[in-house]
Amino acid sequence: MSRKIQVYTGGSVGCNGYLIEAEEGYVAIDAPLGMAAWVARQLPPGAKLTDLLLTHQHFDHVEGAAELQRQTGCNIHAVAPYSKKLTLEEAAGAWGLPPVEPYTVDDVLGTAPRKAHWAGLEWQIFPISGHATDGAAYYLPGDAELFVGDILFAGSVGRTDFPGGSMSALVHGIREHLMPLPPQTTVNSGHGPASTIGEEQLNNPYIS
Repeated sequence: MSRKIQVYTGGSVGCNGYLIEAEEGYVAIDAPLGMAAWVARQLPPGAKLTDLLLTHQHFDHVEGAAELQRQTGCNIHAVAPYSKKLTLEEAAGAWGLPPVEPYTVDDVLGTAPRKAHWAGLEWQIFPISGHATDGAAYYLPGDAELFVGDILFAGSVGRTDFPGGSMSALVHGIREHLMPLPPQTTVNSGHGPASTIGEEQLNNPYIS
């Protein structure tokens, strides 16, 4: 039986946030604006959101992080601590967007690949820079589910024109850490539809 994974799309630029049913509660991936209210409607009575995993901290992925943390008491995990530099506060303001409400990163993961256990599930974390300096992909090997934020899209990769961006670093990280995963692995991206590792191996022009 497949694990229940729900997707919410919202915020200023249509960002995907994910809610994953785990062994010991629920885990969220990223928090676009409106995510907290949506999560509250999805959780069964008595269920708890224990963890929020950030694929990176660009504003569109964290607009709802503070509210979600305040509402649920969840622990936030990210490669780096919160900072206005990482949320692209200056650029977002220039585009007429409101500032991101500050939140606390409870668990700073660092930039080395590692494993973790959250909500009773085994996770593999692959820090990958290029789109964002604090980018990370989260992999559930037991379910063949991969959450990549804006690192990898169906048929494309994340843009690299933000501060600290690097196409060579991004492609290298994808090839080194993600392409060796089983081809049936579902790729859940920060924008747009899902794909699979096998599909991207064959048809993604940036990495195939």
